[in-house]
Amino acid sequence: MAAMQADLRPRLRAIIDGDLCFHDADSGYATHNFHAFPAKFPPQLPRAFIDALTRPGDRVLDPMAGSGTTLVEAYLAGCPAVGVDIDPLALLLCRVKTQPRDLESLRATGERIVQAARRALRTPAALAEAIRARYDEQSRAFF
Repeated sequence: MAAMQADLRPRLRAIIDGDLCFHDADSGYATHNFHAFPAKFPPQLPRAFIDALTRPGDRVLDPMAGSGTTLVEAYLAGCPAVGVDIDPLALLLCRVKTQPRDLESLRATGERIVQAARRALRTPAALAEAIRARYDEQSRAFF
């Protein structure tokens, strides 16, 4: 264990001493833009640590998972991940961002939504009726 820790120290030092500014990097890939979670860091930050300090298959622990950025990056790097947080919103976001999805099911659901929208938009009266039937008075006032 001590030898493994000694081996990681130079790599950790190199990351910390390196350029950790990701202002110009694209952070909108995968599921990272699902929610504007407060204090969310760029996905490139945990990815730098994951790439330097783990091997594919190593387990990654994020004890303050927040919106799940580290969990998503671990998954993309081929590492199983465990995230913990006490914030209910954080837990919900982590579940949404890391839940595997069946692409065919998503495509079919999207197609059903598009078809329903096309039917509702055929006439202004049909759209108004669809909104009236589906939403309560407060929601309709908001629309």
